[in-house]
Amino acid sequence: MSVTQPTQSPFDHDRYFTFTVNDETYNGSIHFQTHYAENPDFVEVLRNSFFRNGTLNDTRAGWHRNTTSFHAWVKSHMLRLAWDCQETHLRHFLKVFPTVCRDFGFPVEHDQDMSGAPSQSRLWEMWNKEFTDVQREFVRVATEEALSFAREQGIPAPDPIFRPEEHNITTKRSKQRLVAEKTKEVWQQAKPFVTDTFYLKRAENSVIHENAFWEQHAYMGMRENMYAQSGQHSFYIDSQRDRTPSASNHRYQIGKLTVEETRSMLHETTRMLISRARHNSELVGKLWAAIDITKGNPWTGKVKRDEDNNISEDWILGYKDGEVYYQWATIQIIGYDIPLVLDAVPVKRGMERADIVDSLLENALDLVDDIELVMMDREFDSAGVKVACDKHGVYYLNGARKHQSERATCTRLCRSEKTVHIEEETVSDGPNRKRMYLPSSANNDFDMENEDGGHETEERTDIREQMRNDLSDLGIKLNEDGSQQGFRSLTKEIREDEADEPTVGSKEDAQKYALFETNHPSVTLDDNDSEVERTHMVERMVRRYRHRWGIENGYKQIKTFRVRTTSKRHTYRFFNFVFACVLYNVWRLVDLLVKLAIEGENSTYEPCVDANQFLTVAKKYYGLDPPD
Repeated sequence: MSVTQPTQSPFDHDRYFTFTVNDETYNGSIHFQTHYAENPDFVEVLRNSFFRNGTLNDTRAGWHRNTTSFHAWVKSHMLRLAWDCQETHLRHFLKVFPTVCRDFGFPVEHDQDMSGAPSQSRLWEMWNKEFTDVQREFVRVATEEALSFAREQGIPAPDPIFRPEEHNITTKRSKQRLVAEKTKEVWQQAKPFVTDTFYLKRAENSVIHENAFWEQHAYMGMRENMYAQSGQHSFYIDSQRDRTPSASNHRYQIGKLTVEETRSMLHETTRMLISRARHNSELVGKLWAAIDITKGNPWTGKVKRDEDNNISEDWILGYKDGEVYYQWATIQIIGYDIPLVLDAVPVKRGMERADIVDSLLENALDLVDDIELVMMDREFDSAGVKVACDKHGVYYLNGARKHQSERATCTRLCRSEKTVHIEEETVSDGPNRKRMYLPSSANNDFDMENEDGGHETEERTDIREQMRNDLSDLGIKLNEDGSQQGFRSLTKEIREDEADEPTVGSKEDAQKYALFETNHPSVTLDDNDSEVERTHMVERMVRRYRHRWGIENGYKQIKTFRVRTTSKRHTYRFFNFVFACVLYNVWRLVDLLVKLAIEGENSTYEPCVDANQFLTVAKKYYGLDPPD
């Protein structure tokens, strides 16, 4: 089969084309209305399109024609081809949006009638059994015409670079080859995201092309422990550019960017990646996010100190291990959606955690406005953080510190042999705040956190593994009659073995319970709830917290994309971290597309393409494109 160029129409809303099937040429046309609602998308283009030719003669039996318009099936499969998705996803979309079903031509009685959506099996049968070869080819060509028309009108349309593979993986097309090809394809499409949104503040007569700086930085980020000083020589040898920046010029030009300018560039590239991910139905619906702080490599240089022997370098912060570091806070999507870093901010001495959360949420919600729940660890346990979450209309789930009053509560709960306990605080201008006590599994993540708020992030892979296992049941199990087992007998044994009963608020009692805080409405304090019902409610809520480990795993991978440096300039350090986040986001997009190509869906959080595999392939393509 071959397709010829479409003939030109005197009207921009009429598209005429010819196509060939088995050496026979057929004519086709499609009419588009050019009046759309505000912010139209490709679905609306199809809703307002019509066919005016005999190519689509309905060859089905008469009873078929009396049930569903043949054009409804055509438009549905045009949408499927444009999205390059499976019939299962198409059926789900049509069921969720009955008005689209109705406009396509399916029998829908009212705007909430989901019964008119076609089944997955019927969609498959129509395309594979009842469409003729000519009709299938017409749909394919009409789809390309519709996509071309949408792009001409400035309407967002699916991009073929970011579609999954149309066919299944065979022995001839191995997974490794697919990963390599997809990585190259995505970088070729994602590189303009960087070169179009990242910029330098240089003189107009600069002789080195600006893209050389971004290519060189990406090239160094793909190599282990590569510094600008050594990376400039390797990049010059491997690249095809006649002029590449020196190490000092590279650091100087990038270091001139302010924190806000660097953050703005991260936002714009992330916005583009989010748009591409949503072509495959990712990042839709209510999202979960996590906020945390990570650190760079230990600062080994001298730190200036004032007369009182205090550190005066505001960007180099001490840590509980005795070292000093540059530190950055981020907000990242977690859960079963594609985990993208939405925003980052450098942490400065004296910076309030509430200000960090407020700034991160403000920018993140500008990118994805449907964040439902944000999770943080004990370091963010403060009234200001809660106010910031209320201000932006998001729910929070935090691990909380145990002060003397909370430790005393743990003692009372232990002595009364209660499994869970909820306390509620009424808020005048926001949802009520709840404090949840529940049995603490030994050696889990939130127990290992410092009560003073200090915590480790990248070194606790073994604890995170424990966390995933321990939080799956949180130590709560029920007998057949609904009573709790395990925890109650454990507390009895402890008390029997102790010669003297511990004092109220003792460390021993405090360690037996974990404390969380949330303003989520799914947690309620109803006196009519039984202990079993309350236990299940708290367990369901806190179980979500196990997804917070995703942001720490992200930090571990981002570290592998970061250019090493000894520069003391905090703006250059921050840019290195942000650019590593951009490369991390591209990796996660590659992983998503490979999953869709192999499995047809993004069914698990675990990556299909691990970071090492991505790095191996990416080294061949990052920063080695021909000169501009």
